[in-house]
Amino acid sequence: MQITLVSIGKVDAILMDHVKKGLRSRFKIPVLTGSEIRAPSSSFNKFRNQYEADIILNELEKNFDDKVLAITNYDIYTQRLNYIFGLAKTKSKSAIVSIARLDPKFYKQPGDIELLKERLLKECIHEIGHVLGLQHCKEKGCVMNPSNNTRDIDNKNFDFCHMCQISLGS
Repeated sequence: MQITLVSIGKVDAILMDHVKKGLRSRFKIPVLTGSEIRAPSSSFNKFRNQYEADIILNELEKNFDDKVLAITNYDIYTQRLNYIFGLAKTKSKSAIVSIARLDPKFYKQPGDIELLKERLLKECIHEIGHVLGLQHCKEKGCVMNPSNNTRDIDNKNFDFCHMCQISLGS
């Protein structure tokens, strides 16, 4: 198994490299870098000024043979929620994570690249956890605990709890 890491639109190379190294370290599998791709035009909702993540995931599913994680600066949503940090279907092969609302600047706070890198990697690990078959976890601090806001992300670890590790077979 391997993961292909792609960007949808321009994403800072420092962030892409950080995620690549973090996923390699966490999952002990090859992480390849794919080329930048475009979001399907049908995924953009001009009334919301956001991209619908489900449409993007469906396109990723069609175009990649193995596991793929897309990272984007675009603000994303699903039909059920006003916004999301990321999305993956359990036991699928694709996931997407948006940097937009992970960045402190989105909330009119000073830029903090280290905080952004930390949040991004946690969300990427979380979404790959879904791809590998994990559901949301109620264990406080587990990376599979759902994130409804950045405080939730900041309060969890990079690690899977004991039960999630067992479910992963590690």
